[in-house]
Amino acid sequence: MDSVRLDKFLWAARFYKTRALSQQMIEGGKVKIDGERVKPARAIRPGTIISIRQGRQRREIEVLALSEKRGSAPEAQKLYRDLEQPTEIGVFDDDM
Repeated sequence: MDSVRLDKFLWAARFYKTRALSQQMIEGGKVKIDGERVKPARAIRPGTIISIRQGRQRREIEVLALSEKRGSAPEAQKLYRDLEQPTEIGVFDDDM
C-alpha cells in the first residue's frame, strides 16, 4: 500500500472514534496538511506532516506507517510520531 485516504488514516490511528467524525473534522478545517485545508480523500504517505486540532489541543504528527484498519491503541501509536507535545489552544487562537 503506497497511500491511504486521510480520513481512514486518522480513524485507524485512533485520533477520532468514527470515520464519519474524522471526515467531519477534516471538512471543518480541524485537520491540515502543510497549513492548508484538505479533503477527506486526500492521499497521504509515510513522511506526511499533519496538524490536528482536537478540542482545545493542537498536535502535529508525522505519518510513519499506513493502515486502513483500526487496531489496538499500541498498534495505532506505531503509525505516527508526535513532532511536539500537544499544545493548549487559547480561546481566541482559532487559526492553525
